[in-house]
Amino acid sequence: MKKTLQAVGFMISLFTLFGIALGVLAFVSGSWAQSQLVTDAGGATDFGPIFIAIAYLQTAVIIFFLGPVIAALVGGLLGSVFSSPKTALITGGGGSLVGFYIMSVIALGVLVLSKGDGATQAFSFGQALVPMLVAGIPTAIMGSLVSALSSALN
Repeated sequence: MKKTLQAVGFMISLFTLFGIALGVLAFVSGSWAQSQLVTDAGGATDFGPIFIAIAYLQTAVIIFFLGPVIAALVGGLLGSVFSSPKTALITGGGGSLVGFYIMSVIALGVLVLSKGDGATQAFSFGQALVPMLVAGIPTAIMGSLVSALSSALN
């Protein structure tokens, strides 16, 4: 049981670190998009906010797509620790799901904090909750299956 909890904690920690890094990058890219498309564009109020909203949406989609990738990498590493594929399946899935949600909350929260006057059409944190919850499902599936496969091959 101790090994299982340590593995879940390790997975969640890695997702949290990715969330912090992605959040900083999202803040930088969101602020940069606003400065390029609105502030420095000399009053580009017609299309600037639309392009910023698209940039924010694209950044959120990248965060969601990275979930299964991170789950596969971490699940593959941790699955080999377990002798039972069933234990690895549960551990990989649970750690990936919780870790993904923590990563996404951090990254999306920091992204939304970068919104300024030029990002009025960009989504709010509340609008991103349902897609985030849905994106956690394939992340958990990927983490659990790769963990189980890694355990079975060990």
